[in-house]
Amino acid sequence: MRNSVQTAGHPTLARVAFAAACVAALAVVVAVVLFQSGGGRMFIVETPSMGTAAPVGTLVLTEPTTVAALEVGDVISFRPPQARDEVYTHRITAIDANGAISTRGDINGADDPWFVTQPDLVGKATTLLPAVGWLIRAIPYLAIGFTLVWLITRLVRSPTLRAADRIVGFSLVATITTVILKPFAGVVLLAAVADGSGARATVVSTGILPIRVDAVKGGFARLSSGEVGSIDAPTLASSAEYQLSTALDLPFLGWVVFWLICCIPLFVILLVGLPSESTASLQDRHIVSRWGLAG
Repeated sequence: MRNSVQTAGHPTLARVAFAAACVAALAVVVAVVLFQSGGGRMFIVETPSMGTAAPVGTLVLTEPTTVAALEVGDVISFRPPQARDEVYTHRITAIDANGAISTRGDINGADDPWFVTQPDLVGKATTLLPAVGWLIRAIPYLAIGFTLVWLITRLVRSPTLRAADRIVGFSLVATITTVILKPFAGVVLLAAVADGSGARATVVSTGILPIRVDAVKGGFARLSSGEVGSIDAPTLASSAEYQLSTALDLPFLGWVVFWLICCIPLFVILLVGLPSESTASLQDRHIVSRWGLAG
């Protein structure tokens, strides 16, 4: 007679989720290999010069091209003649009769101080994926952190505490990664024109989410990712400086979604649950029985 053992649903769910993640990761790796084998290249935007067209953290996909195939307005990736170890992604502003290309970042005030020629070209930008670059930059931190949490929690004998520790540990790793990379909110000061009472500050948003930039006792600007704005910033009475502060500027529904994402670990516990000690004991005995180790 074969005895059946009732097990909780979450171990199967966890295995399915793990398998799905492995399949997705394998599919991404295969797609990247095929893309690069065809001459494609990928870059992550690290500066705000392209404004809203390619904010900081945008993943740029390029394909090989020639000068003859390019037009004014195309976005290209290239290695500047003066800095061959760097790759820029800017928009074409002119192409002369000799094939020399003038480029400029969308928020820059002047063309780049060089001409791009065929040997400098990396490719034409065919796809711009905002925020995806942030995720790619986060993968090493998350992979190392999640692996450490998984290995350390294997030392916890209680399956209930082990599962709880893993949820807390994974959440902590995600939080630390966010603090290190700062993908959601950021601002760069582009210029400041001083006057008798303060300055006119020009800033650009470098994060994923909308922000509000305030000058202490001055004006403010609401900016989306890559957007440029100007703020009147009066000089503080206590010093010859002015101060700017930033904060997330989400609509009500945006805040609801934001907090729901933050509560994912809680939802996992409430919806999936944690393994009980009795369930774990039954599973252990079932494993022993299957392998003929019972006395």
